[in-house]
Amino acid sequence: MKKIISLLLVCAACLMMVGCGNEKKETEAESKTAETNTAETSTEEEAIGPNGLKKIEVGEALQIDAKYGSYKLTVTGIERTDWWERKHHNNKKSVVLLSYEVENINFSSILSEGVKVEYDLFKILDSKKGVLSPFLWYFDDVAEPGTVKPGEKASGSIPYVLERDSDYFDVIFTRITGDVAEVRVEM
Repeated sequence: MKKIISLLLVCAACLMMVGCGNEKKETEAESKTAETNTAETSTEEEAIGPNGLKKIEVGEALQIDAKYGSYKLTVTGIERTDWWERKHHNNKKSVVLLSYEVENINFSSILSEGVKVEYDLFKILDSKKGVLSPFLWYFDDVAEPGTVKPGEKASGSIPYVLERDSDYFDVIFTRITGDVAEVRVEM
């Protein structure tokens, strides 16, 4: 009887050791997964801009996947103009042109034959976090944006009013669902 009890105790001890070994392996696997997730989070954090949105660079395309198709938008720069002075005959403010490129992959809807890039696709912040207003006037220096049909590419510029000097601009890509990405443009 003692031999049977001893054998059962040895078997129970072996099963406990095997169980502990599996638990240790699971813990190590969970630890490695946590380290990988932390590394991925760090990489994602590096891609977050100063306003908490996905960060992209000047000249880098942002693909927009919408209900009626996809298109790519690229901010290529911002330049100061004399448009305010030409329109209002004073220097109280100035106008900057946001230059962009658009590639319509396959976007089309019953309301539009393609993509029309307008000021409401962007929100521009100056270096003091002031939001620039659209300048609703075009001179013949730059043509007003037209509709870019599926399979076509185009470039253009959109004017915005600048109330004060700024070292840089944060251009935020906006959609009906909210802000999606940002690019910092140095002056």
